[in-house]
Amino acid sequence: MCLKTFSEGKPARRHKRSDKNRLIFQMLCNDLSLRKISKLTETSYRDLYGKIDFFYDQVRVFTAQRQDFSRVDYREVGSRFATDSQTLTINLPTRRKRAPVMVQHLCTAHARSGFIMEASLQFDPALTMEQAQKQAEEADEEEVSIAFRRHARVWTKDEFDEHLAKLLKQKRIDKAELYQLPHDGALVRYDILQFAHAMRLRDHLAGSDAPLVFVMDDDKGLRQAFSSVFATEVKSGRADLAIVSFDKGMTNDHRNQVVAVGQSDLSASTGLSLANIRALTDQDYANLVDQEVAARIAGLDLRAGFQYPFPRKSEPNRCVWLLTDSPDYDDRQRARLLRLATLRSVDSYFHKFRSNVRFASRPSISSGSVKQTWDRQYLYKPSLMAKLVEIYRLYHNWCELGADKKTPAMRLGLARGRIYERDFL
Repeated sequence: MCLKTFSEGKPARRHKRSDKNRLIFQMLCNDLSLRKISKLTETSYRDLYGKIDFFYDQVRVFTAQRQDFSRVDYREVGSRFATDSQTLTINLPTRRKRAPVMVQHLCTAHARSGFIMEASLQFDPALTMEQAQKQAEEADEEEVSIAFRRHARVWTKDEFDEHLAKLLKQKRIDKAELYQLPHDGALVRYDILQFAHAMRLRDHLAGSDAPLVFVMDDDKGLRQAFSSVFATEVKSGRADLAIVSFDKGMTNDHRNQVVAVGQSDLSASTGLSLANIRALTDQDYANLVDQEVAARIAGLDLRAGFQYPFPRKSEPNRCVWLLTDSPDYDDRQRARLLRLATLRSVDSYFHKFRSNVRFASRPSISSGSVKQTWDRQYLYKPSLMAKLVEIYRLYHNWCELGADKKTPAMRLGLARGRIYERDFL
C-alpha cells in the first residue's frame, strides 16, 4: 500500500465549462432547439453533443442507483397504470431519399403519481441497418417463422420493403417511398418492443402483491403483450386489463359539448340540477357517477365494450373494453373500474414531452403536392432522440414539481424531496 489518499471528484470535473451544465440541461427540457442553446450558452455544437452524452450517462447511473421499486408500497400509493405510445419524427437521413423516419415512443405511467415507470423507444443504436441485414442472412432463417427467429428483434431492409409492399397492396398506405428505416441504428419491431415493455413492467412490480389495473390504448399488440406477460396475475384475479378508445381529433369546443351532454344526462337520471352536480366534491361526484353507471351495466358483458356516458374533457366519447370482466365482480366494482380506465396520466406526459422537448413537437406538413413532413429543428440522428427520451424522463420523474409541490417520485415514495441537477451532474 502507498498510504496515500486521493479524491474521486465530481463527474464533471474534466469539463472546461461545467458551470453551464445545469443551464443546458434545463434548456433541453424546456422547449429550446440546439441552435438556440448553442447561441445563448456560447457553446459549440461539438461540446453541446458531448454534454448531451454526459447527461445521458449520468441519468442512467442515477436511475440505476435510485429507482428501486421494491421500496414502493403500491397498496398505499395505488397500483393502476396507463400505457400508450406516440409517434416521434426524425428528419430524412439522406439527401437521396426525402422521407422522414418514424419511431414509436411507448410509455407506462403510474396513474396516481404520474411517475413514468418505463419508457421505450422503437430504436436500437447498437446496430446499423447493414449489420442487421448481415446477421439475418448469416442465420439463414428465411424459412423460419418470425416468431422463432433468433434475429427477428429488428427490421432488416428486405423485410421492411416486403412489409411496405404488403401495406401498399392492402391500400393501408399511399406511397411506400414515404417510409424508410434509419441509416444510423436499427428500427425495432413494434410487437417485440411491446412484449419487452410489458416484461420490464412486470419486473418493476415483482415485489408487490397489490391488485393491479392496466389500462391500455386500443392496440392489438399491447393487448396481446399484457395478456400474455401478466397471464398468471389475470388468471388469479389479481390483475385487471382494460382497453380505452376515444375521439382524439376533437376541437376544444366539441369536447366541451360532449362533456355538457354527459352532465345533462346525469342530471336527468339523478334528478339533480347541473348547478348541484358541479358543486359536488370529486369524491361525491365519483360516487354519484358509479351509482348511475352500475345501474346501466347490469347484465352487460363489458368485454364487448361500453360507451362511457359521462366522459371527461380529456377523453371525449370514451369507450372501454374490460377484458377481465368477471361474474365475481358486483356492478359497483365494475362501474368503478370503468371510471378509472383512463389514459390521462400517460397522455399528459406525452403532451408535456412534445411541449418541452423541441425535437418531439408534431411535424408540419408541406403546402406542396408532395405533402412531406419536415421541421428544421428536428434531429437527424435517432440515437440522440433516444438519449433525450431518458433525460426528459428523469427530469419529469424527479425534478419537476407539480401543483402540490411534489415530484412524481415523491408521490410514489421514491424520494423525500425534489432532486436538483447538482445531485446527478
